[in-house]
Amino acid sequence: MSHRLGALLAAVLAATLLTACSSHAVTVPWLNVGVPFPGPSPAPSLLSGQAPPTTKPGVPQASIEQFVPVAKRFVEQHRGLKFKSDVPVTLLDDVAFKERLLGKSSSSKTPSEQLTIASKELKALHLIDKSVDLGAATDTLLGAGVSGFYDPKSKSLVVRGVAATPYVRQVLVHELTHAVQDQWFGIDRPALDKANDEQATAFQAVFEGDAVRIEDEYHNAMSQADQRQADKEAQSQGGGLPAGTPQVLLELISFPYIVGPDFIRTLQQAGGQAKVDDAFVHPPTTSAELIDVQRFLSGVKAKSVAAPHADAAGFDTSVLGEFGLLLLLERAPGFSNTQAVRIGDTWGGDNYVAWDSGSGACVRDNIVADNPADESQLDAALQTWANSVPKGTFTPANNGQPAQFTACG
Repeated sequence: MSHRLGALLAAVLAATLLTACSSHAVTVPWLNVGVPFPGPSPAPSLLSGQAPPTTKPGVPQASIEQFVPVAKRFVEQHRGLKFKSDVPVTLLDDVAFKERLLGKSSSSKTPSEQLTIASKELKALHLIDKSVDLGAATDTLLGAGVSGFYDPKSKSLVVRGVAATPYVRQVLVHELTHAVQDQWFGIDRPALDKANDEQATAFQAVFEGDAVRIEDEYHNAMSQADQRQADKEAQSQGGGLPAGTPQVLLELISFPYIVGPDFIRTLQQAGGQAKVDDAFVHPPTTSAELIDVQRFLSGVKAKSVAAPHADAAGFDTSVLGEFGLLLLLERAPGFSNTQAVRIGDTWGGDNYVAWDSGSGACVRDNIVADNPADESQLDAALQTWANSVPKGTFTPANNGQPAQFTACG
């Protein structure tokens, strides 16, 4: 997804978590080692084995203050970058952490423009129900699930937990990885956040995938007892996943943490740490490059697609991307996750426009296949999807014109 539906991922995160705490880097416990992915299983190619650690993390420390230097040395050795300056760490109990994360009082907050746009587009595409309050659902999910964040503006860490438990130590390793990334490459990039495409999402997968990789190596270096304890803490953090959380919200927030580690490990295998470092300087720009790393390594970019005509004054234009296409197809009748991934791989480029219509909104998307041979397969899948949603229409590619679908809700 891009910064809108486009922000679907970045807007859901940027308009809530990032607006609340000015943070681009978080640790989400249900995505840690040993915790099952909460959404539909990703394609096998999206997940890979983990490289064995090269060092041991040392004896568990009696306090956070004692452990931070240990964590920094671990990050430096495994990430291959030296810290240029100290990183302040704030430890908060559960209540104080939620207040800091969400910016109380959340009940009186006005939804941001980005989140309002994302909500209207998700409902138009029938990815969430009309009755869902996206802002409230996101606050509840993040309040329960986020266990730490690095704030690139203040250059500091905030961690949920005041004792050096196995999971808190693991979170510190993850967040300190963000700190050293920021010191060397800068991970706060407003220009990407403002772009109406997938650049912000793609870059987030780079720095989150890198941090998850180092966190995994720390987890694997702990004793088996500490590993089990860390997994138990992660699963119980914040009381678990809130009941009634929209499935698509889990998938959107999970995406960088799921595809990012495999993307980074593939780069490391292709060219070592230097190749990983180069991805921070020249990051991917689409979800397609994250899902199929060979597209990134080969320099395959999205095809340029003109925005379609809106039936009224448009309030947004952006792209769905391959990940957005997957979210649609996995909900179409008769499509398994494997089939959705296979058809998603035919994505070559798209561009959509959104406008208000009655009490809801409409989204119209022009989309092209990666190559002409895939057009018929993509068209058939989108026709099936359009037939399955109220007010859905589809026009196949014809005479050089892109395929087009419209959905309202």
